[in-house]
Formats: sequence, C-alpha cells, structure tokens
Amino acid sequence: MKKFIINLPDRTDRLDLFHKTNPNINAEPFKYVFDGRQIDHDELIKLGFDTDKSWKDPILQTHLTKGEVGCFLSHWYVWQYAIESNETIIVFEDDAIIGDRYNEKEIQELLEVYNFIYLGYKEMGKREEVNDTIVIPDYPYWTVSYVVTPEAARILTTEHAKKNIIPVDEYLPIGLKNCKPVAYKNNVVTPHSRSKVGSDVYASSREDFFIDFKTHHVTVGTEEWKCKKLYESARQNNIETINLGKGIVWEGGDMNKSGGGHKVNLLREYISMLPDHDVLFFSDAYDIILCTSLDEITGRYLEFKHDIIFSSERFCWPDEELATEIISTNKTIEPYNDTPYKYLNSGMFIGKVKHIKKLLSEIPNDSDDQLYYQKEYISKRHDIVLDLEGYIFTCHDPKVTIQQEQLYNPVTKCYSCVYHGNGGESAKEHYKTIYDKLYSTSLISYIPTHNYEIISDDIICIDFMTPYMCDRMIEIADGHKFDKLSYDKVPGKELRLTEMGLWEELEKHWLKTVYDISYKYWEPCHIYGLRDAFIIRYSMDTQRSLKRHHDASLVTGSVKLNDEYTGGELQFPRQGITNKDIPVGKCLLFPGQVSHPHLSSELESGVKYSLTIWSSRYTGDNGG
Repeated sequence: MKKFIINLPDRTDRLDLFHKTNPNINAEPFKYVFDGRQIDHDELIKLGFDTDKSWKDPILQTHLTKGEVGCFLSHWYVWQYAIESNETIIVFEDDAIIGDRYNEKEIQELLEVYNFIYLGYKEMGKREEVNDTIVIPDYPYWTVSYVVTPEAARILTTEHAKKNIIPVDEYLPIGLKNCKPVAYKNNVVTPHSRSKVGSDVYASSREDFFIDFKTHHVTVGTEEWKCKKLYESARQNNIETINLGKGIVWEGGDMNKSGGGHKVNLLREYISMLPDHDVLFFSDAYDIILCTSLDEITGRYLEFKHDIIFSSERFCWPDEELATEIISTNKTIEPYNDTPYKYLNSGMFIGKVKHIKKLLSEIPNDSDDQLYYQKEYISKRHDIVLDLEGYIFTCHDPKVTIQQEQLYNPVTKCYSCVYHGNGGESAKEHYKTIYDKLYSTSLISYIPTHNYEIISDDIICIDFMTPYMCDRMIEIADGHKFDKLSYDKVPGKELRLTEMGLWEELEKHWLKTVYDISYKYWEPCHIYGLRDAFIIRYSMDTQRSLKRHHDASLVTGSVKLNDEYTGGELQFPRQGITNKDIPVGKCLLFPGQVSHPHLSSELESGVKYSLTIWSSRYTGDNGG
C-alpha cells in the first residue's frame, strides 16, 4: 500500500521528526499539500472549492482557520489520488507516532470488510465495539493516520463537500456515514503533543482566520463635506465606504438632542440585499477615524466569538434610567467589568449580516437610534456584547492618543482600530488632533505615489493630494490675501505658496515623485527646477474665468482643490480635453508652452480653488 505523509514544504522540522520517530516506515511526503496561509478566498474559488460560511467550531465558536482550509484541501487531494490511481492509501500526518502494534497484514485483513480504517483517533461520541481489537466509530476526531480505499474516497469527495469546506476532523464523521469505517479500539498511531510540535491548523492570532466573506463598511452622512476625515482615513487604509446618506435629505431629527432613527431604517433597507454570511461594520460619518485595515477590524471581530459587537462609552445617553440594566447585562463579560466605558454607543458596531438583520426593525425616523439599540441589548434577544476594552472601537476620551503610529488608550492599555470623537467642542478638537497625528505629518501631505495615467496628447494625470489635504490647503489660503502676481500676463486672484509657507514641502514632493514622471516624458525638465506655485480663487463676485493662454512654464501642473461649484472647467481646446471628471487632488501635467493653450471657463456658481505649478528655465522672479 502506498503511504503518504501530509507535510508542508516549509515544515522540514516536522518531517525530520516524523522520520526520526518512525525510522522503519517507508512513507513519502504527499506532493499536493496546501498551505492555507498562502491561499485566499479567490484562489480557493478558482480551485473549484468554497467554504461553509455558517460553520463555527462547536466548542470555541470560532470561524475556519487558514490551517483548517489547507488541511482539508491536502486530505481531499489524497482521496483524489486514491480514486485516480485505484490504490488504497495509508495517510500519516507529520506529527504521527507509529506504535509497535502497527501491522500492515492485519490492516489488509480488515480491508476485506471495511473501506476506511482509523489507525488513530479521538472518539467524541459513543462507539460500537466489534471485538477486543476494533470498534465502529461514532464521531471520530483526528486525522493523524487512516487508511482510505478508492471506494471510500469516491464517497467522501462529493460536490457538496467540495463547496462547503469545514475542518476535515468535522467532515469525516459526516462523510463516513455512507462508508464502512472501522477504528482500532486502542490507537496504533498517536500524535505528538502540541506543546512539542506546535500546530499549523489552529488559530493563535486573528491573522490565522480564513476570510471567506466580505466585510462591508457602511455609514450614513447626508452632508458629505462633513465626511471628509472619514473618507480620507478610509482611503489611507484601503477601505471602501458605502454612504447610505449620499444624496438624500436627513429625516433623523436633531442629533444634538435625540434622533437618528433614519440611520436604522436606511441600514435595514440596505442590509436586506447583502448575503447572510457577510459581515457589516457600521460607523457614524462625521466624527469617525479609521485607524487600520478592514482585515484587522474583521479579525478582531472574529476573536470576540459573539454575533454583534457594539462600541462603549462613559455615559448612559439618552436615558440614564437604563444605566443599571446595561451594567447588569455587561456582567456577562470578563475581565473588564470595572471599565469606565460601561454603556452602549451606537456610533460603531460590527456583526454578521444575518444577525444584524434580526436586530433591525423599522422605527420612526426621528426616534433615537442609540436608545433603540440599548433596549435591544438589555432585552438579551441577541448575542450582543460591548467592546468594553476598546479592542476594536474607542469612543472619545481626552487621554486617548497616538503611540507607535497607532490609536492607543492608556486607560485600558489597548491599541484600537476605530476612533469616535463623540461629544461637544472639546471632543471635536481632540478628534481633529488624533486625525492630524495619524494622517498629517505636516501642514500639507502629498501622496507618495508614482501612479499616473496618460489622458491625451502629453496630458498626464497623477495622484498628488488627498481631498482632505486639499481642504487644508484652501483653509490655509483663505487666511491670506489673493491678488494679481506682478509678472503674470494673464492676471487672476492668486496666492503664492511662498506666502503660505508651503513652498518647500511642494518642492520636495515634486522632486521626489513628479520629477521621474516629467523626466520620462519631457527629458529637458531635468536641467530646470520649479519656478513657482500658486492658488487661483474664482468666485461670482470676483474673478469668474481665465482667458485662453499658455504658461511661462516648461511643464505645468494643475490640481483641482475642490468641486463645490459649477462651470469653471479647465479646458484644452486644441486637445478637446477638460478636467470636469478629474477627481479632487489629482494633478494634470502638461507642456506649458504653445502646444497646449488652455482656459478656465465661466464660473456659474460656487467658489473654485485651483493649484497651479510651474517648472521653467526662467531665472527671474520665482517661488524659491
């Protein structure tokens, strides 16, 4: 009989231990083994497999681990080998200790009656004794060693099992119901202790869970300009944010008092379209900072082993009479009962979609969302716990700071994932401080990227600034006076970056990032530096347009700093190009001379801000 060892290629230590422990066993590593750490869900789908997303460990109540997925695949392909080769296979995992009672002649005799033999297992049910040597297993655990025939392998490799992966220890008791399994009453193969060899299957940290579902970050912000810090922190962490409030009228009442039911109803409608096995992470919009990746947030959620996790805060609001009941409900969670953050806050929560669907009911739009969730919490109709430690969510506390570039709460000594600056003016100020420490190392932060797109005829679009930093530049500019530059032949309401104290930062960024792109397309630029950079302000009561012209610049950069206006497009008549659909913060690079004449069309409403950057051989008046 062919004998295979299930062993990951990088675990030569375990393979060496196997051969040292079992020197008389002629077994070879199985060729098709899978390291779950190297497989994501998309790759799993390409292989023709999928997971059972509703499965939880019956004891730990945890999700599938990467190791469990890899282990299942490895055993599956052993079964496939048995089918394709029409051979009976003896399988050993690499932590196996083969005892003296191991007898292949005896195994051959058992195969005349049975098609699957456990050489080592752990019974989780009630087995049936056949004789003094063998038993019929009821709920066998472990896959340390077994014998599988082609007949049993064909029964095990069902399409349903392939599309609903669970740990192989859990699958075999189910799959073997249609086989003729048998086990030794006293194991002839046992595993090494986990303390000696470790484990490639079980989770020791959140990174070990296999993410086979999508986590959706959802918010409600009807005034999008107030969402910019949230959006920017999401962009910095590569998180897609769905704003259910975009383009609608707020009907949730005055949030400075009591209200927010509109958020519940919008979420209820949206979540009805999501798969039950997905995860939903909800946050408020105007005072939230995302401080880490969505994978990190999701992994920490899985560690809780509860259906829904809500953030917690110091105050029982809006109904203080619920304080005692909330604290009483909190007693189910140890060891953080003495935390100052005792009360449910509805500004941040996360859970499986199917559980949140059950949580949400239609309520009056102007009723209070936090009060609604608090009552659901103390009802104990749902498996809800509060993040008392701030392991995922941290609400406002003036002691919260940034430590090692992470959100840190010295009260709980915990690094958190999301910050909620809920509260009055002092909370808003602290919220801004936290944001600036995380995402702004200077007055203006440029994007260190070399990504670019050729638009048309030597017009290049590059990542340059974030929308939030564009807002910051406008804020700084509005503290100065806009006027005509002395040397500008096409005058406008302009302000130089030298006057704003931002010239050096721009020049450093240009040399570090933009230089390589400009040199690639316009090689002479390498002998010239920047000449100047300035902001032009257009408004209905001052300057509305800029006539057709070319620049006193070899290469010009133009950055749209805002989009709260109509009209006022940057147009290139010769090339038939405008910046209408160019996002805020992107920079258009183009030759500044006669080949690319351009203009700013008539402003129709609002106020427009545009950053212009000139590179030139001109050595007279400049920005440096």
